[in-house]
Amino acid sequence: MKFNSLSFRTTNKSLILLIILTLGLLNCSNVDDDFYTFGEAGTKIIVAYAAKDAECGSSRNITSLVPGRQRKKDVDNCVASVAFEKCSFWTQAGDPVPFACKAIEYRLK
Repeated sequence: MKFNSLSFRTTNKSLILLIILTLGLLNCSNVDDDFYTFGEAGTKIIVAYAAKDAECGSSRNITSLVPGRQRKKDVDNCVASVAFEKCSFWTQAGDPVPFACKAIEYRLK
């Protein structure tokens, strides 16, 4: 059996190129998948506040929302922080908004 080193090198180069290309494409993700739209983020935050108000018997009003797209993890952390807030603090504090909500980073598209 003859071994053709040129054919072997070409096949190896093609295989290595294919592996690199595949790994590169696997690491690419749609950046939009990491963000909520303004409507989605606003709805989640408003629902979290309404649920906390219903639980605590208060009526906090959201006067404005941050425009643009927000990172999903930031909005989800805000919603979780509102849910974990104690009613005593929620009803008595002048500004019961958790730091996680104040720290939401937003993006304008």
